[in-house]
Amino acid sequence: MRRKTIKKWVLGITLTVITGSIVSCLGVKSQINQHLGKKTELVNTSNFKTSSGSIAIKNISALSSDCSQMLDSLTVLIKDGKIINVAKQVDITSDYTIVDGTGKYLIPGLIDTHVHLKNSKNDLLLYVANGITYVGEMTGSKRHLQWREEAKSGSLSPRIYVATRKVGSQKGIIRKIKGAFFDQPLNYTKTKKARKAVQKFKEQGFDAIKLNGTLNKEIYEAITNEAKKHNVPAIGHLSFSVGLDGLYSSGQSQLSHIEEITKNTMEDYTGIVYNTPNEYLDYLNQKSDSIAIKLKESNIIVASTISVIESVPKQNFDIENFLESIELEYENPGLIEGSKLAKGWLPGNNSYENMEIKNNPELVRKSKIFWETYVKAYYIMTKALIRNGVTITVGTDANVTGVIPGFSLHDELESLSKCGMSNSKILHAATIAPAQWMQSETGKIKIGYDADLVILEKNPLIDIKNSRTINTVIVNGKLLNRKELDSILQSVKEANNRSRKISIDKFIN
Repeated sequence: MRRKTIKKWVLGITLTVITGSIVSCLGVKSQINQHLGKKTELVNTSNFKTSSGSIAIKNISALSSDCSQMLDSLTVLIKDGKIINVAKQVDITSDYTIVDGTGKYLIPGLIDTHVHLKNSKNDLLLYVANGITYVGEMTGSKRHLQWREEAKSGSLSPRIYVATRKVGSQKGIIRKIKGAFFDQPLNYTKTKKARKAVQKFKEQGFDAIKLNGTLNKEIYEAITNEAKKHNVPAIGHLSFSVGLDGLYSSGQSQLSHIEEITKNTMEDYTGIVYNTPNEYLDYLNQKSDSIAIKLKESNIIVASTISVIESVPKQNFDIENFLESIELEYENPGLIEGSKLAKGWLPGNNSYENMEIKNNPELVRKSKIFWETYVKAYYIMTKALIRNGVTITVGTDANVTGVIPGFSLHDELESLSKCGMSNSKILHAATIAPAQWMQSETGKIKIGYDADLVILEKNPLIDIKNSRTINTVIVNGKLLNRKELDSILQSVKEANNRSRKISIDKFIN
């Protein structure tokens, strides 16, 4: 009798623990879904009118294939989503929809090579409305692979390049749980398992393997070697255990941020940066050209992500003015508001705002020096990359705190301009260079290329800010005029407002 009682007692405790664990997991998952935007109302894309079929853009100035000049008075013919003719004199049959390009400028669709789509398809509309016809998803999942296929099948979306979630080598049961159930880094501590993971990612259809900055050298080499064997790019971060010297011959083909270079130079620098900022910047100035030369010799491509770094000290020390300066109403409310498990964007709960130092003047002083130095280091390294001809692709890190999908790419173009890159080179970094990196037939106004195009009111070769003067977007052969683009933006804004739990009115001008 006593044994039966004990068995019932043990069974009851076990069931209680299991039930509690399930409820806890569901609660955690719900909070994560809230934060990642899954609970935000989706916009109905069938409400937007697009012209498709055969399109003729007449009498327009079009960007040359090397991005160096505008070629006047051209006609561009589009059929079945492809550019079939570009010429001064073209016969146009009656089945073509004609677009008058007089006084306007045609460029290839822009490409953002570093975004985080999270859980809301509304972001895809923000990219299209901002003239971005291709994005590189850098924390990919099965849902993003599905979105990629839907884009290929004709959904209203930019084309999507999908890298895996970050792959690391950290130990611990908590990290394993996070990797198994949530969009957190996947960690491998054995080379055999790391190699098998690369094979699996390739079979699942991912376009690249995303490397985490925590990788130890042994697992890093196993992953990069296996990726090379299966002809899948290894891209992303650079751990201190590998370092710049280990990078050059590793087979890693891309760095996701210029920051990966500056962080490693800070690690190599022997002083404390906030105590000796000028000495560190002198050190970087001496090293930057040789680093850039080695990157170019190793054919390593670097994504920019400058504007997000510029925003960090603003978010840390002047958060309210920063939020007023961006298009906050278009950002997914889940990300802005955060959750019980993750910070958001608002004052007092911002991921970059360091509340622990607010009441300590000395820590504030040191932090300001550090971030001022960090941004200057970014500029120094970017200028060296430009000076030495390293291939830079425009990337924004969209959806990290303070970086709004679509709009942020135009901020990034201006940041590159501040670093001394010519407007021609900036357009190259936002069209041809990333298209070639993604191995796609887009990025040029040329016969045989995909009809991913943007019509601008003003010439971006004269002023890169003119990239914002969008009149028409053609993505995958679908044409959206300014009225429809405005309708898209208004629909996203209204969906966000209906999904919002915290008012952001004080930050909207």
